[in-house]
Amino acid sequence: MTTTAAPSLTGAQPNLPMQVKYTTLLWILATAPIGGLIVLLDQYVLGGAVQRAMDIPIDQILGITAILTFPHIIASLIGFADPEYARFYKKPLIKGILISAGIAIACKIFIDGPVILLIVAFYSIYHNIMQQFGITAMMLRRKQTLLYGIMKWMLVIPSALAFAVVMLSFIPEITEFKGPFMDIVGLCLGIATILAVIYYLQIRKDPDLPKIGVQYYLGNIIWMYVSYFMIAGGYGLMAIIVSRIIHDFTAYWIYMVHDQNRNGAINRNPIYALPIKLGIKPLYLLVPTAIIISSIMLGIYSAHLNTMAVVISAFNIMHYYIEGHTWKRGTLHRQYVPFV
Repeated sequence: MTTTAAPSLTGAQPNLPMQVKYTTLLWILATAPIGGLIVLLDQYVLGGAVQRAMDIPIDQILGITAILTFPHIIASLIGFADPEYARFYKKPLIKGILISAGIAIACKIFIDGPVILLIVAFYSIYHNIMQQFGITAMMLRRKQTLLYGIMKWMLVIPSALAFAVVMLSFIPEITEFKGPFMDIVGLCLGIATILAVIYYLQIRKDPDLPKIGVQYYLGNIIWMYVSYFMIAGGYGLMAIIVSRIIHDFTAYWIYMVHDQNRNGAINRNPIYALPIKLGIKPLYLLVPTAIIISSIMLGIYSAHLNTMAVVISAFNIMHYYIEGHTWKRGTLHRQYVPFV
């Protein structure tokens, strides 16, 4: 196959039919304050009905998380059926598969099972926050400074601890130290907020500072606080759902725009070959295809719980590792996703 020509590998190609609009991403981020309003409504109007409905066993929470997470991971992998992509990303794909499988299997054989969950949980939080604040920097039209990087890490650490409080409550040590953990979360959030204010004061003097970038920047800080108060108030599952919606819907839309732009005029991915001949656009195929594949794998998961726990953990780690390469400026993926 002939390599796609592009003016450069520094950004998106010109005149692509679809774009990722910043306003769309901002509306997705609005899930956080909406979730906060639901919690307030539940507390002061519904008498805690929502909270009681979400008081479910931890194994069900783990299952719900797998159901919410896995289609998004499969959606990201569908693009690699494209032969040119498989060649371009050959090294990170091979490394990602080996690293993820090695970590998952080693943890399963040599260490207690919860360690796998801890690794996946931390990597998941790291990936989510880096995605959101990477997009934020792009919206602000700013390079990520040292101050910005420290602020992000001051959000990664408390978010990982808060996630552990919710997802790993079956571990006695987690339950025993829940109070101190949440104190650390609150302290880190406070420090991150101070850093966020300092960063804003540094950039606000720029007359060309995009307003929507500032809104998205503020929205991500609000999301962190909403999640903290949800978990502290006993709405841990709600915090997970809100976070998954923000991360996954943002990713889904970027993937959908990418696949449509990449395969709309010339089909390069065999998964889309027959549907495109039938007049169905890749835009409408990605999510259903991902859900169908995920449903099959999760069906196997329910029948072979221990084995599939390792497989799904490996898929998560592999996804986060590969995503760290595919969306860097100058990759093939970025050629097909204009942000406006």
